Formats: sequence, structure tokens, C-alpha cells
Amino acid sequence: MTSTEKTHNHDFWKLHVAQWQASGLSQASYCRQQALHPPQFSYWKRKLWVACNPVELEPVAGFARVQVVADSITPSSSGLSLCFPDGIQLRGITQGNMTLIQQLIEVLR
Repeated sequence: MTSTEKTHNHDFWKLHVAQWQASGLSQASYCRQQALHPPQFSYWKRKLWVACNPVELEPVAGFARVQVVADSITPSSSGLSLCFPDGIQLRGITQGNMTLIQQLIEVLR
């Protein structure tokens, strides 16, 4: 693919992602309406989002105080969740699997 084709492709998808966001339609509906391939649309949406929101290379270390309210703890509680900027989600984080979660986070960095 030539540089011109890459630029055209980038501009084409950037325009479609912007139009989709403004449309208020679901991603699937927009793709159907515009005759776009949904997985390709998702790929470009992610690619453009990462380009506009670069990941910070030097993480800032620190602590945050968390206070748990006794009423908010229920027997059906499935633990905490982490959502990363690239869309990866870790759910069901508990004290019992903290070591595994720490290892997963290291791998994902």
C-alpha cells in the first residue's frame, strides 16, 4: 500500500468514525447504513482512538485512599473491575486473586 493510499484510508475511516459519533446510531446500524464491514470499522475506531489518546509511557506512582461502605457490600458482589484505555477489562478482582491480577497487569503493560 502506498503512502497516498494509507493517508486516504486513514482519512476515510476518520471521517466515518466522526460521522458515526455524531449520528447517534449504534455502530452496527451505522455500518449497515453505510455498507461498511463492522470488524474493519471497529479496528479503525480503536486505531484512531489510540492515536488521539496516547498511553502515558512513564506511569505516575501513587496511592488512593478507598473507603468501603458496609452497606455496599453484598454477598453477590463480584469484586472490583479495571478498565484500561485500550478497552481491556479485568473483572472480579478480589483479595484472593490479587497476585494473579498483578501478574496480568504486568503482562498488559
